[in-house]
Amino acid sequence: MVENPILSMNEKTIKSVTSILKPVGKIITGDSSRRTGQKVILMYHGISKQPAFNCIPASLFEKHLAWLKERYTVVPLSVLVENLVSPVPTNAMNLAAITFDDCYVNFAELALPVLQRYNVHATVFLPTAKAGYYNDWDEGMAGYRKMEIMSYDMLRQLPGTVVEIGSHGISHCPLNRLTYGELEKEMVQSRIDIEKNTGRKVQFFAVPFGMYPVKYRHKLYDDHNCLLGGYRAACGSSWGRYNTVKDIHLLRRITIADSDSFDDFRDKLNGHYDWLVAKESIGRYYKIMKSWLL
Repeated sequence: MVENPILSMNEKTIKSVTSILKPVGKIITGDSSRRTGQKVILMYHGISKQPAFNCIPASLFEKHLAWLKERYTVVPLSVLVENLVSPVPTNAMNLAAITFDDCYVNFAELALPVLQRYNVHATVFLPTAKAGYYNDWDEGMAGYRKMEIMSYDMLRQLPGTVVEIGSHGISHCPLNRLTYGELEKEMVQSRIDIEKNTGRKVQFFAVPFGMYPVKYRHKLYDDHNCLLGGYRAACGSSWGRYNTVKDIHLLRRITIADSDSFDDFRDKLNGHYDWLVAKESIGRYYKIMKSWLL
């Protein structure tokens, strides 16, 4: 089977398609930014002083938080998840939660002071074998920059009132390349290691590269063999401003890219990138069909 162009869109192509669809979307759906009931989870990686690989500037992050606080009720991830699982979820307002994958040192240096100024909580996800190390999985990527990952000593010093620590697996490898035993270790042992080394309970898991292996999905969710049983919820990287309890094992997030301008950020939160939900659904179906045929 040939490579599916829908799966291989890069960030530049996605933005080009969005600019074409944006006027059409306004005509068809109106101002979707005013709709309530959004359960938005924002996914960041690094923060820097200037634009850099996988990082946005601290000044831009501050603008994000100021904009969000005017339009959303910004809550810890645990509060957003509690609302999802509630028999009567709150749909009269829009909720937003902040997450950071990879636990870079620059989070503590540059993001934490901004979060504290705006009284905003964040969840950071640690790949446990990389604590005190660096982002070696990114080596070879265009624009790659080596970034230190927080040690357990640094993680213990993060204020619990502002930051929650979640698991990002052990090795930050794509889970769909693993055997079931390796998958179990990535999910279960990583949680145990964080709890042991920080003294904090781990409630959430973030899937490296966003997807579980299709062939093990039933074991992930099965009541008797649930690898996610030790977590309240898990975050993926599938697009979406709306989450429901059905998404609890793979919550949708809004990815904030290092190439995003402030206008791009607003467009993402205002619904102009929502076409990605359909694009990713087609992509997942294609992957499933491909796995059956191989």
